[in-house]
Amino acid sequence: MKTSRKKQRPGTAKRARLDPECLALMRLVDSGSYVDAEAAARRILGGRPTHSLALKAVGFALIGQGRYDEALPIVSHSIERHPDDPELHNNLGIVLSSLMRWDESISCFARSIALKADDPEVLKNYGVALSRMHRFDEAVPYFLKAIDCHPGDYLEAIEQLAGALLSSNRNDEAWVCLNELWKNDPDNAAILSQLLCASLKRCDWTDLEARLLGLRSLSADYAALTDNPFVTLSFPSVTAAEQLRVAANFARRSIPPGVLEAVDPEWPGDEGEQSAARRLRIGYLSADYRNHPVGLILPQVIELHDRSRVEIFAYSMGIDDQSDIRKRLAAAFDQFVDLFDCSVRETAQRIRADRIDILVDLHGWTTDGRPEALALRCAPVQVNWLGYAGTLGHRKLADYLLGDPVVTPLEEQACYTETLVHLPNCYLPADSSTELGCRPARRDAGLPEEGFVFCSFNNSYKFNPQVFDLWCRLLCELPASCLWLSQPGGSAGERLREEVRARGVDPARIIFASRVESRVDHLSRLQLADLALDPFPYNSHSSGLDVLWAGVPMVALLGDTFPGRVGASLLRAAGLVELIAASPEDYCQLALALARETPRLNTLRSRLAENKRDCPLFDMSRFVRSLEDAYFGMWQNHVQGIAGRRQADQTQCTS
Repeated sequence: MKTSRKKQRPGTAKRARLDPECLALMRLVDSGSYVDAEAAARRILGGRPTHSLALKAVGFALIGQGRYDEALPIVSHSIERHPDDPELHNNLGIVLSSLMRWDESISCFARSIALKADDPEVLKNYGVALSRMHRFDEAVPYFLKAIDCHPGDYLEAIEQLAGALLSSNRNDEAWVCLNELWKNDPDNAAILSQLLCASLKRCDWTDLEARLLGLRSLSADYAALTDNPFVTLSFPSVTAAEQLRVAANFARRSIPPGVLEAVDPEWPGDEGEQSAARRLRIGYLSADYRNHPVGLILPQVIELHDRSRVEIFAYSMGIDDQSDIRKRLAAAFDQFVDLFDCSVRETAQRIRADRIDILVDLHGWTTDGRPEALALRCAPVQVNWLGYAGTLGHRKLADYLLGDPVVTPLEEQACYTETLVHLPNCYLPADSSTELGCRPARRDAGLPEEGFVFCSFNNSYKFNPQVFDLWCRLLCELPASCLWLSQPGGSAGERLREEVRARGVDPARIIFASRVESRVDHLSRLQLADLALDPFPYNSHSSGLDVLWAGVPMVALLGDTFPGRVGASLLRAAGLVELIAASPEDYCQLALALARETPRLNTLRSRLAENKRDCPLFDMSRFVRSLEDAYFGMWQNHVQGIAGRRQADQTQCTS
């Protein structure tokens, strides 16, 4: 979301009564000459310190120059003198938003709206502040009203509306907005990027390759793209170097320069506190302590942490969904701190007050994260892990990224602003405490009684034409087979059926699994699948763990980027390296061979079942010891003054 707001110029309605000096000031304000306007206003204040128009103009000029800390007391003082001026409340909201104090800015915009109900600019600003707090559904009505109140097309508000809808997974509505915006502005890379994201979520692949090429051209190979980097992780043919560029651009766009460039806070430095061998205080920051893929794979890690080595804190930014997994997680941590209603700055202040040594961010640039709090530096050591398969793009946000030899090979260090730290096996943990139930009957899962079952229980944005070309080729080669997928949202399901029809496959052979509330029931029904198919370039992550835990072998393509190498990492840690394909053609031939050679497939299933308790992928005691060793290595570096963060002038990653 954009952080910039249009400032309301002071006093335009009363210009006829102004003296020559004030008229000259207003001309500077109208022309956007912020430096000259500030100087002129301060000259007036030199002789008349309480001059209302000059005070207002100084605040306006400081905002225009991005000097928000200086503008704050001046705008606040102006409001004390003129509490019923809606422009001043709007400008204070802009200042607070720019200082990442969005919860406070909302009150200012609300007051401005109360004084002047139908100001489209203020309504839009209110919606932006709500969006920055991840209250996207609440933001939508404000954007709609701003659009309705604005004379003519209010493109900025429409863009913000589309972004809020997309972040709310209201993908069909978002696509309508974005498609209209793009038709009217086909050279806008940011709009095209979001349109591509909405299209992938809807499984609408119309002109996908041409549009991706267009985006590459418009953005100078992504060097100029400032959109959320999570969007590009699923785009075909985007390199690790390009993902870094997008993340770096977005970090600079989303977080004020004053925060990114600020000196880190002073941390406790006495000998006892700095000892590399003492018990560490580890904080995990997430909004997903709930029925969510991250929440579902994390509990055993927290339960197995050695309390003689570490003390474990949860910082929860998300809702309490009252689920069993939420209750299990809350009980597993030494301290579970609810920060759902806290601002970014309050988040950082609370974590600092708890004297956390190492803060592990489980979100990155995914929805509901608070990377802005990371920029404020919550702890001496900050780590990017688990929730986001990529770099955060700025050294201020995280010192280290936890990966493994497959997903983050050291030769690609230059593609990350964090220092890479490898866990010895797969970087993803699992919950190996979940026992499978009995395999249900096929008919109870909506599957045909006979025939080979391929499955891929992944989000719809991970599908693309190349993947479905290959999967439909498998279905054509094996007439008695079917493809079992999770039910996508909105109109995506019907679109997928049309895609397979266009590839010569009966749409009835695509079977969408209905949602089940019980995780055990879901894992148990996965046993009905014969072979899992990993999508690319964005692989299965937690869904790959699920099928392997259910005893189903998976074919994966070794990709070129972090999100495209996770399937291979899972298989390596499960002892199934022969299921890692080097090319799409190898992938197809391997899947066909396994489907046709029942004894070979059964051997793999038996090996997976026999090794499940002991293989590195599911040995969580071994995983947690390695994780703690990594934390102590990071802390040792901190104590010895070895910077985890790489210097900004290091060699850049190249394609």
